[in-house]
Amino acid sequence: MSDGFKHMTVERDARGVATVWLDVQGYPLNVFSDEVLDELGRVVGEFEREMPKVVVFRSRKASGFLAGADVRRIRQIATPDEARMAVDLGRNLFDRVENLTCPTVAVIHGPCLGGGLEFVLACRHRIARDDSSTRLGLPEVQLGLLPGWGGTQRLPRLVGLRTGLRLILESRKLSASEALAVGLVDLTAPPDDFETAVGAFVADRLAGKPLSSRHKGLTARLEETAIGRKAIGWAVRRTIRSRGRDYPALPAALNAVEEGFRSRASGFAAEREAFSRLLFTDTARNLIDLFFQREKAGKAATWVTGGTGDVPAVRKVAVLGGGIMGAGIAQLALVSGYEVVVKEINADLAAAGLKRVTDLTNEAVKKGVLDREVATERLRTVTATSEWAPVEGADLVIEAVIEKEKIKRDVFTELSTRLSPRALLTTNTSSLLVSRVCEPASGPDRVAGLHFFNPVHKMHLVEVVRGPDTSGATIAALVEFVRKLGKVPVVVNDGPGFLVNRILFPYLDEGVRLLLEGYSTETIDKAAVRFGMPMGPLELLDQVGIDVAAHVAKSLGVVAADPSPTPDRLTAMADRGWLGRKADRGFYEYRKGRRSHPTHWDEPAGSSHSHSDDAAAHPTGLTAVQRRLMYPMINEAARCLESATADAPWVIDFAMVLGTGFAPFRGGPLRAADAWGMGQVVSDLEQLSRTHGARFAPCSLLKEMTAEGRTFYAKPASVREQPVPAVSAAGPK
Repeated sequence: MSDGFKHMTVERDARGVATVWLDVQGYPLNVFSDEVLDELGRVVGEFEREMPKVVVFRSRKASGFLAGADVRRIRQIATPDEARMAVDLGRNLFDRVENLTCPTVAVIHGPCLGGGLEFVLACRHRIARDDSSTRLGLPEVQLGLLPGWGGTQRLPRLVGLRTGLRLILESRKLSASEALAVGLVDLTAPPDDFETAVGAFVADRLAGKPLSSRHKGLTARLEETAIGRKAIGWAVRRTIRSRGRDYPALPAALNAVEEGFRSRASGFAAEREAFSRLLFTDTARNLIDLFFQREKAGKAATWVTGGTGDVPAVRKVAVLGGGIMGAGIAQLALVSGYEVVVKEINADLAAAGLKRVTDLTNEAVKKGVLDREVATERLRTVTATSEWAPVEGADLVIEAVIEKEKIKRDVFTELSTRLSPRALLTTNTSSLLVSRVCEPASGPDRVAGLHFFNPVHKMHLVEVVRGPDTSGATIAALVEFVRKLGKVPVVVNDGPGFLVNRILFPYLDEGVRLLLEGYSTETIDKAAVRFGMPMGPLELLDQVGIDVAAHVAKSLGVVAADPSPTPDRLTAMADRGWLGRKADRGFYEYRKGRRSHPTHWDEPAGSSHSHSDDAAAHPTGLTAVQRRLMYPMINEAARCLESATADAPWVIDFAMVLGTGFAPFRGGPLRAADAWGMGQVVSDLEQLSRTHGARFAPCSLLKEMTAEGRTFYAKPASVREQPVPAVSAAGPK
């Protein structure tokens, strides 16, 4: 019966077991396209006409089970009516799977996300391979959407209301063992025993053996009552209220779940209508664009035009410096399969570096990110040394020594005499010019910056910094290396602060200036968080480290239009030992790593400012404090385009969202400028310049674009944004 199928095959055995193998052509992971849904519909139709005794759904791809719906297809949907048709297509098909009268078993390995999880929720049983690659979740709210093929209806009924809401609203991805614990899957097994476990499970279904029922505690039983569900809904609504203004998918998903407990039909209808409206909001458009920008950034062809020639292969990586950054980079390369050498200046420091690498690896195992066997094997291969000999065969060197130009230049002088002329030489500097640091190196075409952000294992972005003579082949090799580490590369040109730090510094600087003017620490940081930043500028300085921030601030002073008080203030704090979170004191006090109350320096006596929320009176919806914090980033981002630090607006916006957490729903600083209107931004900057100084004067590019009526992005040719009904934000009426 598999004749005519492109993306799946069906095998029937003598026992009456039908196994459907998914292998979507042209994609590294299985996804649901219109064509795949059509084929699956025809397969289900065959089963409806001739029912097997058991149906098993599996993936032939080693990469995983199902990554969900094809986001490219979602982006092509042009109207709410078309969106409703797309929702109906998948939902009706999954209803048919759910209504098959024989047992249906989904056998899961690797990612099972979004529409993929919604599909397996329609199956009667689920088995998951228990290794670090298996992840199950509904990440749709990260795209500004909600699950549209029944996820808001089936998941909470299977795992319970509280757990279901947490998975949907937080986009949490569960490991196999976590999925088993909450009842999302019926069985897990390690890779070595997986096929045996699958065979036995299917045999039990053929024999009609029942599964043991899960014990329900008091909390689970309360969730089955109307009053229990109402209490949970009330608590969750309070939790998401502030974020729901910026991310309307959150209250919309909660509403769909609640409707589903009233009746199945109204729940599916609420899910369908919400998806069809959310898709055309600015939030969804910006988040979907970021999804594709991430994909685009990982391709060497995005950054190198006209061919790359012979791209060097990277197998052995040497990291010079085993401190926090160096150890983080080394550990990441180690678990990604590279041969790794950590070089320090003496044996004690080398041992300390190795311990950091080991501790990071063990922590990854503890969190389920890495299998213990793999971790043990990889740690056996790392070399920590104070000698140069183990470094000499490296294909790639990443310098991560102390942030002092002379010491770094001495390192590159030494590297030029010891390494092959084909080896790639990079620096992880965050504040110095790559062209200065690497100037002593021979072969300038194979020299570049690789700027990782701290902490390395958490931050996704890596800036690949192109020097004046860096070759396309070197850039291509480094982009591929970063991608294999599981990080996202953004290629920028050399300059003070590169891209992210250069744009971020005016935000941090303005935060300190506001504090010195008498605004409270909380007023400043709360204004930034309300805008959509993950934390305010002063708390962020504490997280970075006051001493590190002071060094960066001094190096970026050359791009400031006004003399900045920030370097002196940060230096004074560092000299007093107020180093931020790592020292339990900076702009805030910290207790056991958690932020406590603001500290108090010698602030201007009697010059306090209360936070007046004038946002409603301003066309942008921003308060005065928010405008002072955000507009400098827009101005500096435009200057980065002027100076060719970045080649396109999307590069800047994507890097700022990924590297700083700049309000993702706004799409980045330049996308936000488009939304507010270029004329409004320039007018506000001119007013701020008159009031607060030349640092706010709009750059030439912004003024030119205003005069010519241009925007950073072409306006989307889609339907006008439609608001989600008020019921989803305020709860059922």
